[in-house]
Amino acid sequence: MLGGAAAIPFLLAFGGTLPAEAAVLPLPPVDDAMAGLAAFLVPGRDPFSVRQGRTSGSDGGVAAGAGPALRYVYDQAIPYPIVGRPFDLNLPGAAAVAAILNLVAVEVDPGSALGPFAASFANLAFTGKVEVFRRLEEPGLADGTPVRFFLDTMPTLAAFVSYSDAGVFDRATNRLTAIPVGWEISAYQGIGEGWNEFRGYYRGIDRVTD
Repeated sequence: MLGGAAAIPFLLAFGGTLPAEAAVLPLPPVDDAMAGLAAFLVPGRDPFSVRQGRTSGSDGGVAAGAGPALRYVYDQAIPYPIVGRPFDLNLPGAAAVAAILNLVAVEVDPGSALGPFAASFANLAFTGKVEVFRRLEEPGLADGTPVRFFLDTMPTLAAFVSYSDAGVFDRATNRLTAIPVGWEISAYQGIGEGWNEFRGYYRGIDRVTD
């Protein structure tokens, strides 16, 4: 049987109502779902990667701060409730993304509702996460709706932000607060200021006239 917190995304996703005392709960578990997605695309040595059974010897998407970055992007890009077959969710942005991932995760493995993380998707094994996306990418599912568009962004965007500087970029100062994990795992050498390689003009021609 599902615990109260685990059952709430089902109520929200299918138009159910919540008692007033439940409205204060963080629903659905967005942060864990986004972290589970980041670990799926760029595994690391964090607890989310360990849980899925696919890790790496270096930091990955979770350590890169991809989870919070994904939440920010989806909340900014989809500030309105997601409506469209087969998911008519009265949830905007990252909450809708998390709800869909968690709902399909429970379909794939009902046992994922129980685990160390609040999000069912984050509790899945790596192969279970693969199956979630196989189902979400089936032809005909939400074709021609806004839902299809943002479903397609999930893996691409998660990988992109994992290798970007989004996790350490301070929007208030427009500066990086640390060396991005993505730079380290991709062996990126950092910002180039140019090189003193100028050797002169070819044949002394430094301008062109009509």
